[in-house]
Amino acid sequence: MNIVFIGFASCGKSATAWELSKRINLKFVDLDKEIEVRYYLSHGKELHYRDIILKEGPQLFFEIENEVLGRLRYLSDCVVAPGGGAPLCEQNRAVLKQLGPVIYLKTAPAVVLERMKAKGLPLFLRDDPGIENLEQIWHKRDAIYADMADHTIDNSQLTIGRTTDRVVDILKENRLFGLK
Repeated sequence: MNIVFIGFASCGKSATAWELSKRINLKFVDLDKEIEVRYYLSHGKELHYRDIILKEGPQLFFEIENEVLGRLRYLSDCVVAPGGGAPLCEQNRAVLKQLGPVIYLKTAPAVVLERMKAKGLPLFLRDDPGIENLEQIWHKRDAIYADMADHTIDNSQLTIGRTTDRVVDILKENRLFGLK
């Protein structure tokens, strides 16, 4: 069994997954990093996942993402952080659900936008980085995330540490990974 975090870009999936993996001694898997590794192995050059999309096209990125997700089925005792777009594909949703409990880190659009401004806007906002556009995209994705989540944590006002505390509480309540 694994734990899977989903949520909008900049909601804290990777940071929370990393923190949780350290706390309960599980392996951390960042899907975007795994895509970069797979791209390197198949193409012989290093590219950041955003550059794979820009230079090679979204279709290749999604093919690699699907391949990497398929290989994750064979892993256990991992904390998995897929990109925010991974659950948009129905096939990916099925695979993510098979991996283990899915936790949706729900972060308000205004908070997400502030975090994005600090670390860089994602490609899907580069042509229209306004809050109205982000809110439209957020609401569409929110329904998908909420539907597939086993648990939802609103982390709009929580630190990574507090968010991780909430995840640990959920794992304890459900007696997962030997936590009591």
